[in-house]
Amino acid sequence: MGRFFLFALLTWITGNPLLAVLVLIALSLPGWWAGSRYAWKMGRWMRAWGEAGRLRRALAVNPHDVKARTDLGAILVRQGRFREARAELTQAMPRADDLPEANYALGLCLLHDGDGEKGRELVERALALNPKFGYGEPYLRLGDFRAGRGEWERAAERYRQATGIHSSSVEGWFKLGQALDHLDQRDDARTALREAISSYRTAPWYQRSEGRPWVRRAHRLLGSLR
Repeated sequence: MGRFFLFALLTWITGNPLLAVLVLIALSLPGWWAGSRYAWKMGRWMRAWGEAGRLRRALAVNPHDVKARTDLGAILVRQGRFREARAELTQAMPRADDLPEANYALGLCLLHDGDGEKGRELVERALALNPKFGYGEPYLRLGDFRAGRGEWERAAERYRQATGIHSSSVEGWFKLGQALDHLDQRDDARTALREAISSYRTAPWYQRSEGRPWVRRAHRLLGSLR
């Protein structure tokens, strides 16, 4: 109702309904952008970029700052810059091998670069240091490692651990359903896939873009199991 009166007022002021519509759109864009997932993702990227710059400056002053180097490596991993991350984390590891963050981030680099066994060992070491580190994500990556080798039973075990910690993980539930399908446990697979769909529907708006590819795959796989 408020927009209707605003439209009427703008039409009266401008004398042109089309121009009034354009003004309304222009006035709405800042609010739409501020609340959109694109603004949220860009804001997250800009914060990471700014934090990486701050950490590089800190390392220029003190190259022996292990925490700063570990944090920088973790940011580079999240950005998909695995080669740069590996260089930073390899420097940090002699004095950071008791940090879950360092073990996990370097483990991801090695998994990405094809050194799977060493990467798996480091991810498992991160979990040994802190079983709840990463809110279930390390278990997902271990499950992916097993799934890539066709070890579906061990993959399912890891995905169960992931969803046990992060019970609304769309990715975790889909991958558990996929693993159970490979094990011919169709009823349990359907249950997991329905959990993936339900988790997506109840997820906050800013998390839905991350869950969208997995919920689409969950719908397709669930349809093939009916």
